[in-house]
Amino acid sequence: MRRTRRLGRYHLTYRIAFGGMAELFRAFTFTNDIGSEVSVEDDDVFKQDVAIKRLLPHFTEDRSFVDMLTDEFKLTSYLKHPNIAEVYELLELEDSLVIAMEFVDGKDLRSAIERSKEQKIPFAIDDAVYVIARSLEGLHHAHVARDDRGQPLNIVHRDFSPSNVLLAYDGVVKLCDFGIAKATHNRIQTKTGIIKGKVKYMSPEQAFGRKLDWRSDVFSAGSVLYELVTGASAFIAPNEIDLIFAVRDAAPVPVREVNPMVPPELAAIIDKAMARSRSARFQTALEFRNALLTFLRSFNPSYRRNKLAQFLKKVFTEEIDRELRAMEDYVLDATPQAEVDLGKNLIASALGPDAAFSKFHPSPTRTGANPDGQSERPGTSETTGGGTKRPKKRDRVTQRADFDPNDPIHHEKTQIGRRPQ
Repeated sequence: MRRTRRLGRYHLTYRIAFGGMAELFRAFTFTNDIGSEVSVEDDDVFKQDVAIKRLLPHFTEDRSFVDMLTDEFKLTSYLKHPNIAEVYELLELEDSLVIAMEFVDGKDLRSAIERSKEQKIPFAIDDAVYVIARSLEGLHHAHVARDDRGQPLNIVHRDFSPSNVLLAYDGVVKLCDFGIAKATHNRIQTKTGIIKGKVKYMSPEQAFGRKLDWRSDVFSAGSVLYELVTGASAFIAPNEIDLIFAVRDAAPVPVREVNPMVPPELAAIIDKAMARSRSARFQTALEFRNALLTFLRSFNPSYRRNKLAQFLKKVFTEEIDRELRAMEDYVLDATPQAEVDLGKNLIASALGPDAAFSKFHPSPTRTGANPDGQSERPGTSETTGGGTKRPKKRDRVTQRADFDPNDPIHHEKTQIGRRPQ
């Protein structure tokens, strides 16, 4: 058996990924707040999975970057949508900067694309359309979000790419990393004056370094959809400089020349999303989403998200089994400590007094909520990483603001949260 590693309110298990900006861990915490769908006793505490992204030291040592990231995450704290991964904390702890966010039990779209190629199982056209349509719902929510005074937040994701689209094994789609792209871009431009990032998914105006609006994300989503249905990137070049020029030109090989099996109607939708001129594109993510759903109703009227779930479970069979076994191997680090350092949540004021993180506890033995982020006495219970069970929730469906009764995939049980007042 392996012990978890405690980090504030959270218990880290295995590392999911490591990149140039951060390392990502699967972790869990404990809470007695699991929503109004269930009735629980006040002293009942349940395990909740979370994802922990710990930024690398060269980012955390840059105070101006930390300040920019804090400002961006305060804006994104307004985003509560079933297709956006929720952020719980931006935490300063143990000389580290940590992002605690909703854990999505699945893989990112980049991993799914790579695995489908390895196993020679093409990403189905209807699954591709579904993934982008759901992602666009999250984008639209962010684009039109307003603050408590009703003022537009003018959020642009800036990094809509396969690695930021999360696919749960049950077919749920969520966008992540709102806020990170702009802060990182500002830091790099300030220090070097050059463009960095996932260039091949950028819009032409982003490659030119111009001011961006929602339509930049629309172009990027179209670029990702192009790759999903053709199996090839929209823009290819031998080096990053040439790639930037290719993106600026925005003249990819026509979709049906790459894959003649793509229906002309879908190819036309992708062409419009990826128009070089912003005025020629879909003007909103919602308009793009509606076009895709209209196509999907015609292409596969009986489509349901369990089709995507079956695909994911097929290509990730070994990973799913390995991840389940890994969680069973962990036991809680219950080493007695004088107190637990919960760190400082830099966006606590923006999240509000009833934010989810304020109900998280490092111990399965509840010793009292601590919404102020101060240290608290730990419990001494030891439990297995997968040993605490949630009660079964009662089904409840809440209509979204853009709910369409003709949407062929509207049966999903989803709910938009409202920002705490």
